Amino acid sequence: MPIPNTDPIINVPMVTPFDAADRVDHNAVARNVERWLKLPLDCFLVGSATGEEGFLSEDEKLAVARTVSDTLQGKRCLMGGIDCPSVTETLRRAEAFAGVGAELVRVRLPRSEATIVDYFEQVLPRCPVPVLLMHQSIPERFGLAGPPAASPEVIGRVAAMDNVFGYVTDHDVRFESRVRWHVPADRRFWICNGSIILQGAMIGCNGTTTAFANIWPAALRELLTLGIDNRFDEARSLQASVQRIDAIMLPYLASGVKAALNLLGFDGTQPRSPTRPMPPAAVAELEAVMRTAGLLDG
Repeated sequence: MPIPNTDPIINVPMVTPFDAADRVDHNAVARNVERWLKLPLDCFLVGSATGEEGFLSEDEKLAVARTVSDTLQGKRCLMGGIDCPSVTETLRRAEAFAGVGAELVRVRLPRSEATIVDYFEQVLPRCPVPVLLMHQSIPERFGLAGPPAASPEVIGRVAAMDNVFGYVTDHDVRFESRVRWHVPADRRFWICNGSIILQGAMIGCNGTTTAFANIWPAALRELLTLGIDNRFDEARSLQASVQRIDAIMLPYLASGVKAALNLLGFDGTQPRSPTRPMPPAAVAELEAVMRTAGLLDG
């Protein structure tokens, strides 16, 4: 499918299903994607913290991306996630993702400001597909801002380069409101977390890639639509529902997202060893707030 061009765009950094032997479960990948295709999602990202990227080999990520591409059959956009400070290795991974059908790659900013401009001046002209920049300097800390990878001016300079599709914030809305001044208006500007969708809309965000998209993408689309239209009073109640779920789920990282998906009937929701599942008491609390939000029957 062509890269989406109508805002708001909802991207899902999809979880990775595993079987009882701790192997990637490709049948579950396909079944989950088929379910997500019925929901208001525009892009599917393989290779993210939500997808337990640190627990996957590069071969496993590519195999998952191939399964997703085969299941999507061009109905949605596929994106590959890359977090690598090496120009050569980043380009190799981008070529590999493009080879299995990715129309975009999401590249996380290197953690050294001194190298960022040089890195992207070499990566962007040679990357086979457009790049979504990701500012998340501590990806394993879901929902918490790390130190900025670079100044707003440097981030804006990179975002203005050719072959950039857009930019994803970190969680510090104050900092990112300044970044917004420097990112060109023709680049996508996405918020990174479901609990701050409205805050993102207030600073000019027009899309999102967030773990919460696995759970309730319709809520994210509605919040962004209302926020873009400056209808914030109408959106407050829904934003509060998302925040209540997020507050229980996100401290458990991918295990929390998978627990929520398990309650919704998705497949392969065991985290990869040695990560532990969400504790039963926390799952019960999560189930209660999801039921109150209308996500579960009864």
